[in-house]
Amino acid sequence: MRVIAMLSSLLFMLLLVCSALPAAASGAAAVVSQEIAVTLDPPRHELAGESRIAFAPGSRKVRLSLARHARVEWLRCAGRDLPFTFRSGAIDLELPQGESSVTLAYRVSFNDQVSRHPAAGEDPSYGVNATIGSEGTFLGGGAHWYPVPEQVPASRKVNVAAPAGTEALTFGARLARETSGGATRSVWQEKRPVGELSLCAGPYLVEERKAAGITLYSYFYRDNAELAPRYLDAAAKYLTLYQELFGPYPFEKFAVVENFFPTGYGFPSFTLLGGSVIRLPFIVDTSLPHEIAHSWWGNGIDVDLSEGNWCEGLVTYLADYLLKERRSQAEAAEYRRQLLIDYASLVTPDNDFPLTAFVSRNDPASRAIGYGKAAMVFHMIRSRIGDEAFFSALRELARQRMYRSASWSDLMAAFGRASGKDLAPIRPLIERTGGPRLALTGVQSRPLAAGWQVSGTLRQSPPYFAQDVPLRLEGPAGALTRPVPVAAQESTSFQFPAPGQPQRLLLDPDAEIFRVLSPGEIPATVNSIKGSGKLVGVTTRNCRVDRDSFRAFLASLSQGNAAVVDEADLKPGQAARHDLIFCGLPRDPALLPAGTGAVSRGGEPEQGDTLTFTVLQRKAPEQGVVALFEPGSPAAAARYGAKVTHYGKYGYLLFAGGANRRKATAPPADGAAVVRFPEQSP
Repeated sequence: MRVIAMLSSLLFMLLLVCSALPAAASGAAAVVSQEIAVTLDPPRHELAGESRIAFAPGSRKVRLSLARHARVEWLRCAGRDLPFTFRSGAIDLELPQGESSVTLAYRVSFNDQVSRHPAAGEDPSYGVNATIGSEGTFLGGGAHWYPVPEQVPASRKVNVAAPAGTEALTFGARLARETSGGATRSVWQEKRPVGELSLCAGPYLVEERKAAGITLYSYFYRDNAELAPRYLDAAAKYLTLYQELFGPYPFEKFAVVENFFPTGYGFPSFTLLGGSVIRLPFIVDTSLPHEIAHSWWGNGIDVDLSEGNWCEGLVTYLADYLLKERRSQAEAAEYRRQLLIDYASLVTPDNDFPLTAFVSRNDPASRAIGYGKAAMVFHMIRSRIGDEAFFSALRELARQRMYRSASWSDLMAAFGRASGKDLAPIRPLIERTGGPRLALTGVQSRPLAAGWQVSGTLRQSPPYFAQDVPLRLEGPAGALTRPVPVAAQESTSFQFPAPGQPQRLLLDPDAEIFRVLSPGEIPATVNSIKGSGKLVGVTTRNCRVDRDSFRAFLASLSQGNAAVVDEADLKPGQAARHDLIFCGLPRDPALLPAGTGAVSRGGEPEQGDTLTFTVLQRKAPEQGVVALFEPGSPAAAARYGAKVTHYGKYGYLLFAGGANRRKATAPPADGAAVVRFPEQSP
C-alpha cells in the first residue's frame, strides 16, 4: 500500500473511531462560536450549507477546511463580500481590521458507493467517508462537509433540514425537532464541543427516554424499530456502570443510531451501528458497551498521537474484557488467553510495531497489537496496582483531562500517582516491539524430609524483558501459584517448596501477563492462516470454484498476495516450506498432516449450500499449518466465504442454511509451558 494513502486512511479512521480533536496550528485564530445550517438533498446526493464563524477579537489570518470538491458560493464579513482563496480543501482569508466574524455559503455533493456485499477486512468504514442518499446519509468528520476551523469552537450549533420523514442527528443536545412544509428539521448544540462533526440522517423512527441522568435516543429504521427498547435498556445499564467507574458522562445525550451499511462507530454522544449489526443478538452486550466506553476514552478525552493511540486498548479492556470478567473468572482467563493467541498467530517480525506507533487498525496484525497487546498491558497495570488505584486513576484522569488530550505518559503518570508504585518495568511493553518469549527448562522435583521441592529455569529468548512471571504448581493437595521475578536476561533460576508430590508445573496458565506464546501453545485456527507469512494456495481436482473466486477468498483472509498453484504443480520442497490452503481435498493424502485422514470424510466433500473450513497443525518436527477450504458450490463460496475471517479463533467451521452451524478448535500441544512430573516413590 502506498505510504501517503495509508497514512491518510489511518488518520481518517482515527477521527471516526476516536473522534480525535484536530490539532490547532501554531498561532491559529481562536474560535468563539460557529453556527452551521445544512439542507440535505438525498436524490441529488447534495448538501447546501451556510456557516457563521466568530473568531476571538484581534484575529486576522484565518484558514478553514472544506471538502476540496465543494463550491463556495459566497463569503462575507459585515455584509460585504470578502476576498479569499480556496485551494486543495483550504479556504484562506484575512479579516478586516476590527471585524471578527465571517459567513459563507457553499454546496457540495457526497456519493461514496456503498457495496451491497462489502468485503471482509479491517477497514471499519468499508471505504465510505461520506455519502448522501435516499437510503441514508453518513458524513464523517474527516470529509469536511462543513467549514472546519483550525481550532474547535468554544460553542457550536447545527441546524439540519431534510425531506419530510428524514431525521438527522449530530453531536450535542437536541434543542428542537419538527416537520412542516415538506421538511423535517432539527437543531443541535454542544456545551463543550469536541472534534470534527459527523452527521447521520435517514428515515428513522425515533424513541426517547431519560435514564442514568442522561437523555437517551434510538434512531432506527422501521425494520429494526422493535429492537429499540432493548438497546435503550442496555444503554441505561452500561452508562450507569461506567459513570460509577469513570465519573460523570461527558456529553448531553447518548443515542443509538442505525446505519445503512455495517459500521460500528463511537462518536461524541452517539454510536452508529449498521442495521445488520444491530440485529445480531450479542451486539447489545459487546459492541454497544465498547462504544459507550469510548464516550470517556477517545471521545471525551482525545488521544495524543505523539505516543500512539491508547484508547482502543483501554476500551477493549474496560468493555470487551471487563464484562466477561464480571461474569466469570474462567471467561476472563479465556479472553486473555485468546488475546495472546491472536498476537502470536497474526504478528510477525515483519509487521510488528510498538504501541507508541499504533494509530488505528488496518489489518489483523495491527488489531492484535493496538487492541489486544494494549489491553494486556492495562491488565498488567491493574494487577500490579490493584483495583482501587486503577479505577481511582481513571476517575482522576477523567476529571483532569476531559475535553482535552492525553498520552500514554499521562496515563502511566496517573496510575503511578494513584498507587505510589513504580511502573517502569511495564514501559518496555509500550515502547518496544514484541514481548518476552519464555520457556520452562531443566525442571525437576525431589522429595524433602517434609514435602517436596521444585526447581528449574525460566529461559527467555531475545529481546529480553523484565517482569514477574506466574508459575502454577499442581498436585494432589491442589494448586499453588507463585510469581517468579524474571530479569531482562537469558535465564532465571527458581526453586520453591511444594506441600505434596508435584504433578504439573504451568507457565502463566491463566494468561496474566503479555508474552509471545511458543508454537506449542497456539492452536491451529483461522488466524493462523491470516497471520501466515509463507502461505501458498493450492487448487485441487475437486475445488468447486474458479481461481478468481479462490483468490477473492484468500483476500478476505488478508492473504491476497499469496501464490496460487495447482496441486499437480506443487513441489514437495515448496509444500514443506510453506503453510498451505487447499481449495478442495488434495489427491495426495501425504500433503495433509499425519493422523488427519478422517478430515476427508472418506470421499468427496459435500455439495450444495455448505462450506467447511478446517485448519490442521503439522506434527513435530514439521512446522506450520494446512487448511482445507471446501465449498459445496460456487454459490456457497460466495455466500459464506467472506464470513470465515470473522471466526479467527476457531480451527473448524461448518456453514449451511445461511448460518454457521458448527465451530470448534483443537487444543494445542503443551509446548514449553507445561512440565509433567513422573510418579516418584517418597
